[in-house]
Amino acid sequence: MGLGTVVVDLSLQSDVHLGAFGARALQRGEVKNVRKLGLNGPLAYSLLCLILIAAGMAGVWWGNKAYGPEMYADNGLLPAVEAFEKGQNYAVFDLNLNIRKLHELQVSRMTKTPDVVIIGASHWQEAHSDLLKGMTLYNSHIHRDFWEDLLGAPYIFAANNRLPKRMIISIRDNQFRPIPTRPDYLWEPGIANYRLMADKIGVEKENYWTTFPYQRIRQLFSISMLFDNLTRWHNADVRPHATTDVRSETLDTLMPDGSIMWSKAHLAFFSQDRMKREAMALANLRRNDPPQVEARGVAAFEKLLDYLKVQGVTVYLAQPPFNPIYYDNLQGSAYFEGLKKIDALTHDIAARHALKMIGGFNPHVVGCTPDMYIDAEHSNPICLQKIFDEFAEIVKSEGGK
Repeated sequence: MGLGTVVVDLSLQSDVHLGAFGARALQRGEVKNVRKLGLNGPLAYSLLCLILIAAGMAGVWWGNKAYGPEMYADNGLLPAVEAFEKGQNYAVFDLNLNIRKLHELQVSRMTKTPDVVIIGASHWQEAHSDLLKGMTLYNSHIHRDFWEDLLGAPYIFAANNRLPKRMIISIRDNQFRPIPTRPDYLWEPGIANYRLMADKIGVEKENYWTTFPYQRIRQLFSISMLFDNLTRWHNADVRPHATTDVRSETLDTLMPDGSIMWSKAHLAFFSQDRMKREAMALANLRRNDPPQVEARGVAAFEKLLDYLKVQGVTVYLAQPPFNPIYYDNLQGSAYFEGLKKIDALTHDIAARHALKMIGGFNPHVVGCTPDMYIDAEHSNPICLQKIFDEFAEIVKSEGGK
């Protein structure tokens, strides 16, 4: 069934129901009441059009939730969490999903608190638990995190009495970017938890309308999105499902520890030539777009650090290393000058709160090489292992497990 057919069917159903209601009203002699309201001629036609449009929009909204549940349905990721509880993994079409909701659902059902939780962007998505020996690790990475996520992500652990003994919090280049300058809307699902944590720690929240999920709602009513979701669903040989396989042929895999495994098809797609093109393209795009800092975001984050200290959580600040090709080609640019300010800010926060730091934007210092990346920013476990080894040494020096 094509998209046009779906919308038309929904509209016709609504029209039939309206017609049946009108027929019964006529049989009861109530048509005079309709006339009193002036619902005849152009007005009646306009009302009917509005009803049909509303029915069509409702159909698109329903369709996007039904055929893109991992992104839009409230419990669309519940099957993944149920698979994790059975010791299974969960295969998905791709990683464009509401990963904030996934963590919220999973943490709410945890029976044990992890030793270490890492909070950061998708730079950390391949950080699996085997990278940290002797400690249980939960990877609470999210897509396109901003400063509100620095509050919202820890909130789900606090709300479920699952705050860990140690928490690694990553600060990326655009972490404190103001809302009006953000290029995407993937941060919107995390706003509710941000607002709850802001209340908990006494931080003045951003204006409700400033953080209203306009783009997410717009996507729910997107016909083109529905077409893409329908096409993908009906053309797929394999659909999202629980699995014991670590790596699938065509689907990416969500792991119980919060990490991901790329499909074999994706790994084949991530060639070295593609990586170089992606790194250079992003460097050219960002050259004159330096990272910006929302001062209130920094202040809110520091208030969070105070709260976590009171709760007995030892925080370690981290920076994700960039692909050397990307990093080197931005030297001397306005972006690179802005990046140095973010680096200085992160070290300043660490100093004020007596926090240890791991990783770093500079890949040469961390020891990551271009072959460890799939693009400008996302490294593989070989690079990430270097950062976790650094973390393990710090923990060892502290005399703790």
